Amino acid sequence: MEERRLLIAVALSLLVLTAYQMLFAPRPAPAPAPGAAASPAGAASPSPAAPPSPLASPAPARPAGAAAAAKASAVKGARGAAPAPAVQDERERRVEVATPDLVAAFSNRGAALVSWRLARYEDARGRPEEMVFATSGGPRPLALETGDVALDAQLREALYKPSAETLEVRPGLRGEIRFEYAEGDVRAEKALRFPAPGYCVEVQASVLRAGQALPVKVLWGPGVGNPTAGEMEVQGYQAPQAVFLGTQGVERLPPDTLGAGRMLGSVRWAGVESMFFAALWVPQGAPAELRAVPLPAGEDGKARIGPQAAVTLLPGQTVLLYVGPKDHDLLAGLGHDLQRVVPVGDWIGPIVVPLMKLMRWVHGGVGNYGWAIVVLTVLINLAMAPLRHYSIANGLKMAKLAPEMRVIQERYRKVPLLDPKRQDMQQEISELYARHGMSMGTQMAVGCLPLLLTMPFLIAFYRVLQVAIELRGASFMWIPDLSQKDPYFLTPILMGASMFWMQKMVPTGMDPAQQRIMLIMPVVLSGMFLWAPAGLNLYWLASNICSIVQQGITLHILRARDAAAAPKKERKRA
Repeated sequence: MEERRLLIAVALSLLVLTAYQMLFAPRPAPAPAPGAAASPAGAASPSPAAPPSPLASPAPARPAGAAAAAKASAVKGARGAAPAPAVQDERERRVEVATPDLVAAFSNRGAALVSWRLARYEDARGRPEEMVFATSGGPRPLALETGDVALDAQLREALYKPSAETLEVRPGLRGEIRFEYAEGDVRAEKALRFPAPGYCVEVQASVLRAGQALPVKVLWGPGVGNPTAGEMEVQGYQAPQAVFLGTQGVERLPPDTLGAGRMLGSVRWAGVESMFFAALWVPQGAPAELRAVPLPAGEDGKARIGPQAAVTLLPGQTVLLYVGPKDHDLLAGLGHDLQRVVPVGDWIGPIVVPLMKLMRWVHGGVGNYGWAIVVLTVLINLAMAPLRHYSIANGLKMAKLAPEMRVIQERYRKVPLLDPKRQDMQQEISELYARHGMSMGTQMAVGCLPLLLTMPFLIAFYRVLQVAIELRGASFMWIPDLSQKDPYFLTPILMGASMFWMQKMVPTGMDPAQQRIMLIMPVVLSGMFLWAPAGLNLYWLASNICSIVQQGITLHILRARDAAAAPKKERKRA
């Protein structure tokens, strides 16, 4: 009886315990949040039935998708790589950097450049000159490329988080702006350091996927600047093209010669240039590439292409980017042979550069580049005046013996060049020179040497006026811009008229047919230079006026000398 009661008691106890466990089961403990520190080994775990401590904080609610994140975390943890937290901006915004020389604006969508304005240079409307070519579609300057189409599209559309929305860099300091983006297993960073003053910026960029660094390209282009219609119609206008300095010197490549792209080997710098501005990468060991990209069709509906330059970077690698004027002195001070982007010429360059400095010095005194051109032209002509004096005097002597020279030449006109009788003609010409107190060799030297000595300086100053960025936007009297054509075509017309007058002043030994051809030349040159930069026409006009004045003075001196010598000759004959 007692054993039966004991068995019933045990059975009832088991039933009560089973029912209690089923009705009042304890809640499972929440899983620790990612990154939470694990309990130290050996620490006792509280009993599930133990009441919560009054000092303990309530467990935080798990966000939606926490189970999936925990699962992904477990998988990545098993692979040995910690997940990167997402980093991106909540909206699209404009990020601006201002220095004394430039104002750069970025969009955090793709961390791409949307504007790069030069504070010290103005466009036709008087606004800071814009270096970013206005185009729609395609990668913007300073966009990133990895070669993976899907990843590149993701990077272009990503909203990067900037380190600041505005950055002002004061003179003598340096400022930095950073852009960061991370989502899933992709992480991208871009950093730019701006000096003040200056146009040379340090650029760093990196893209990691699943913890692995990818070679990433940073772009500039297409082109640089936004030339106006007035600039493009000027004779000698240079359309944007690719340019680089390699082992063979400076090479310039129009976009239509780039094809699918050109990878460069060891180069000092590479980039794109226009007439007066350039955007140049200084790779410092990084691979560089030049390519052509499509542009929106022009007014004529024809497809166009523009040059683009890129450098390939690895994490931590720095390259320099120069975006600014093609100012020879400024670029020479930056090093890396950047000044060679200014086409001063190889053999004529040693004369061009000092003349550029001299023109700036004269401008500092007169305050206007038009008058600086006139003053410098006068100075050059004064330096060449002695040589031109001898050249004019030699021309007068040759004009006096020209009739007798033509008689000799007509007598031997039908004699072949290789016939021995040609030596007789040379002998008669030598005797003719002797009768007039002249030497054939001396007259040839006196006639050619002044031209050979003066031409390099004249060509060099002509080149100065082609490449000097100082003339861009410089006005003179009725001319609003010396780098563009004369709006009224007065300087080329006056240049042609002065050349015609100059030719009529000096007697010549040419035959009538040759004289007629020479008189047509001023008309031809005036027509050719109608659309030439006004600064060039002003220089040529000033040079012609100087020549006319010198010819008048030289002819007066020579005629006075001949008039004084005439009585002496008559007395000797008597």
